[in-house]
Amino acid sequence: MLEALLKQMEALINERGSAAVLREHLALLRERVGALERENSDLRAQLQQAKAQAQDSQQRLDRFARDNPKGLRCNGCGSVDLVRAGAKPDAIFGDLGVNRVVFRCRVCGAESAFMEDTMG
Repeated sequence: MLEALLKQMEALINERGSAAVLREHLALLRERVGALERENSDLRAQLQQAKAQAQDSQQRLDRFARDNPKGLRCNGCGSVDLVRAGAKPDAIFGDLGVNRVVFRCRVCGAESAFMEDTMG
């Protein structure tokens, strides 16, 4: 009878101890889940920012390719961010179909002239 009572007391102690341990583990788990949710939220925000930057970069690249397909560089600052500002026949080779094409730099505002063969 005493043996049975001791076993019941031991079972109660184990259950109580076990519940306390489980509570501690559950608290640690909740803390870790909260940290992971915050990290996930931060990573989602970073992903959105990276997507926006990638889209902006692609638009700039498309604009460069459209406005300056040959990758010409500004004589002033070296930028490739040029936009065609006009063209006229070259003073020397104009009779041969060569034009002077003027580009304006979007970075420094300088104008650069390049020869363009309109025959070929």
